Amino acid sequence: MTDKRVDPATGSAVTYTELVATYKKQYKRREIEDYWETCKPAKSKKSKAAAPTKESKPSKAAKPEPKAKAKAKAKAAAKDGKKEEKPKPKPKAAPKPETKMDDKVRTGKDGGASALAKLRSFSGCVLAEYVWLDADGVTRSKTMTMTARPLNTTDLKVWNYDGSSTGQADGHNSEVLLKPRAIFNDPFRGYPHVMVLADAWNAWDDQPAKNNTRAKCAETMNMYRSLDPWFGIEQEYTLMKPGKVGVKPSVPLGFNQDGSEPAPQGPYYTGAGYNVAIGRPVADEHYKLCVEAGVKISGINAEVMPGQWEFQIGPCRGIEMGDHLTMARYIMLRVTEKHECVCSFDPKPAEGDWNGAGCHTNFSVTPMRVAGGYDTIIKVCEAFGKVAKEHIAEYGEGNDKRLTGKHETCDINTFKYGVANRGASIRIPRDAEKSGRGYMEDRRPAANCDPYRVTQIIMKTTGECLSAETIEAGGKTHTAFVFIKPHANNEKVQALVKEKLTSEGLTVKAEGQIKSNVIDKKKLIDTHYGAIAAKAVLMKPKDLIVQEKSQEEFEKMFGVKWSKVMEDGLVFNAMDGAKKLGISPDELGKKYDALKKGETIIKFGGGFYCGKVDDIYVINGFYMNMRSKFTAPGTSIHYYEVEWPAEKMSWADFRGKLLGPTDPAAAPAGSLREQIYSKWEDLGLKAQPDTGDNGVHASASPFEALAERSNWLRASISKDPFGKALLASGIPLPLLTKEWFSDPSVEFEGGKKSLFDLLEDLDAAACVKKCKDIALANK
Repeated sequence: MTDKRVDPATGSAVTYTELVATYKKQYKRREIEDYWETCKPAKSKKSKAAAPTKESKPSKAAKPEPKAKAKAKAKAAAKDGKKEEKPKPKPKAAPKPETKMDDKVRTGKDGGASALAKLRSFSGCVLAEYVWLDADGVTRSKTMTMTARPLNTTDLKVWNYDGSSTGQADGHNSEVLLKPRAIFNDPFRGYPHVMVLADAWNAWDDQPAKNNTRAKCAETMNMYRSLDPWFGIEQEYTLMKPGKVGVKPSVPLGFNQDGSEPAPQGPYYTGAGYNVAIGRPVADEHYKLCVEAGVKISGINAEVMPGQWEFQIGPCRGIEMGDHLTMARYIMLRVTEKHECVCSFDPKPAEGDWNGAGCHTNFSVTPMRVAGGYDTIIKVCEAFGKVAKEHIAEYGEGNDKRLTGKHETCDINTFKYGVANRGASIRIPRDAEKSGRGYMEDRRPAANCDPYRVTQIIMKTTGECLSAETIEAGGKTHTAFVFIKPHANNEKVQALVKEKLTSEGLTVKAEGQIKSNVIDKKKLIDTHYGAIAAKAVLMKPKDLIVQEKSQEEFEKMFGVKWSKVMEDGLVFNAMDGAKKLGISPDELGKKYDALKKGETIIKFGGGFYCGKVDDIYVINGFYMNMRSKFTAPGTSIHYYEVEWPAEKMSWADFRGKLLGPTDPAAAPAGSLREQIYSKWEDLGLKAQPDTGDNGVHASASPFEALAERSNWLRASISKDPFGKALLASGIPLPLLTKEWFSDPSVEFEGGKKSLFDLLEDLDAAACVKKCKDIALANK
């Protein structure tokens, strides 16, 4: 309670917390709460003092005077000749304003049983009905009392139920978890109550429970999220006359009482009137309640067979298609409870010359919705034809009775697509052909289909079809980030570097200066050297992974096992190492620079060094000194964003031959680092380059180049060819930006390794493929 109200006893505007602090020693919390309710909202910062009312509980200072003092004052007044006034009758306390339910209901995270136990009454609580699918794809539900109305799914608890009663677990191990996925208003109980769409997970291994098809669908939607899939499903259903309890009904509501068939279909579709629009009260009530619930229902209509109706859900994006259709189906089942009929999603509820019931699925992705999208629609239709049987297997049970080639369907064993053709497997709207963009309608899914299975395979086929070209394009071009380090950044070196890059066939897409104050302020160098910086400052040696081969090399160089120095506490990061030696980070940096490669310093991996300084071993001791070189006043870097055809030069040659190795003294003749090293005086450098100050930096792989360009140049990953290839391969954007660009240790081929090391020197196509393999290995 952060709002302010006027305390009648003092006239001051106070918050609830301030009110409690004032009166907590005089009154109980419940009395203070009641008193708070009598306080009027403060109208301005300066509130006029109000006289205490008798029905208010004033502060101690403002309490009525004791009777003895009051009598004494009265006598004194009489002596002065003043007539004692009779006390006025005590006014009746004003009735408390009626508190609306909205005012009582808390919002946010549920407090759980411990919070409920402390409540005097549950009158302000919220009912949450969890809805999920059982082993047969039928909706089940159960309701709990909550202390607050949830604002998002993280406010809800993971609940559980008896999976042995829903066909999802054995009796001896029956607990199945319900994980909240979407929140809807409860149209049956009204505000503030909610319905929660959940999916089922085994409590014993946290794997998707039997028939939890949502989990796989969510993975696929996440994999191809960059395509932004939109869905709209036309759910047909048939209202049936109830039979015996537990027995599947067989007579549609629109059939005659004696069981005979009505007049042939024709007038019933979108019709009106008695004995024509049979079941309209059910359809209308369902429509209204779905809207109240927040379900994305976009329309209804009577269908071809009497008693048969359709409602449309969508447009929905990605996984929400299955969520909203599942909740709409559940609401329909609830509606029929009071209308003495049964809702059937059977694809062929009545034998004979009657239409079946389908779940036509309208679908598009961004490339279909933009100019020229019609070509993409055709391409995807062709891809669907190649996997027609796989799709049919996901489109519902008993669909063979419906897909006969009659009644506006295509034969189940035939695949064809066409414009405005309702007898085709895929119908393309006339408007899509005319405008050159739009959507497609898959008419094959049955009314009883699982929307998660349907949308998952549609998205999988589409994603694989469209990503192939994107992935291929991403592997054809190499793009790197190159910059001249501050110690070598002058016009002569800039001219040398640019001439070398262009003479080798590289195109300079962009170049420019980035000054030290910008580097420091935006922490560009810290992000650039993220893993190095983390190992030098944040991570402790025990958290670092040193491969077995590197441990052997360490023992060979220093004559002691890595495990031994770790056990003896002789390994420190740069920050702790400086403290241990009693010197500044810069002084440690100077000592580190003096170490000799192969004698007193060893490289464990990319950006991962260990050097012996005095009697201890220090990880990445060079970092502090290195950072200051980029952030010192008056310094800057000069960068080049370059690209070239992958077939013209491998990434390994770009680094090994064009750039040269880390040690410029060992660089091949003609390489950039060799030229800067050998011509340092002519180029106007103050000192000859060394391993740390080797003149120029370049990305170690196409992936590292993307990370660097994203950091230094704010390059758009979703617009970059290599970035698009990664996204098309199913690697989520958040995984790239929040984790992978920081060079984490990842599980791959039996061990944990540096991501950047795994991708070093790979060409773009191979790099994309390996990224996908790594992502799969770390699910």
